[in-house]
Amino acid sequence: QVLFDTSSGQVILPHRACKSTACIEHRSFSPWSSSTAMDVNFNGTEAQAGHRLAQGLAVRDGAIISYTQSDLGEGDVKAVLVRDSVCMESAGQSAVRSCVDLAILAATQMDDAPFRTMPNDGIVGLGLAGLAVSPMSSFMERLLEGSRNVLPQFGLLLGAESGEIHFGGHDASRLASPLQWFPVDHPEDGYWQVAIQAVYVGSELVDSCERGCHGIVD
Repeated sequence: QVLFDTSSGQVILPHRACKSTACIEHRSFSPWSSSTAMDVNFNGTEAQAGHRLAQGLAVRDGAIISYTQSDLGEGDVKAVLVRDSVCMESAGQSAVRSCVDLAILAATQMDDAPFRTMPNDGIVGLGLAGLAVSPMSSFMERLLEGSRNVLPQFGLLLGAESGEIHFGGHDASRLASPLQWFPVDHPEDGYWQVAIQAVYVGSELVDSCERGCHGIVD
């Protein structure tokens, strides 16, 4: 199980070699169980020349990612990059399978907060490339690069007991009213950020945003 997060840019999964309690108590990703997994550096090169998976005390690129969840706290992940295919399958009778060639952040150490009490095993970041540690690890960018005729969109449906996520568009039959589109402001920052004209609470003006306001859709 994974959490879809609009304020991060990459896929984070516990590495099978991780000994942190937060890793052990969740399902983990094992590069050794995949025939296509490859340990890589940020630039996409092999982590250890001549070896698909690094062996021994190999020196390789790693990342420390800070992550915050409002109800569980803030903590860090230490991770290495493993390139592999991440596949999704649509629900329903006419299931369609789609795979992304991606550098996964495989966590070798996870802080207890917030990761230990998370109900999900990993995180799929839906942010833009600016939030990813390398171009190869940006889930949305790699999805769009590897797909044909796919719009740079995703749609979320939040229900009382379940929900849906649509990549490359949305389900128009689920709309309660017509969509209104707004341009992403400063997309290089990686967030789904929009310009705000003014802020109201009810009919009371809180901020006229004369100097400009921005909001992140998260």
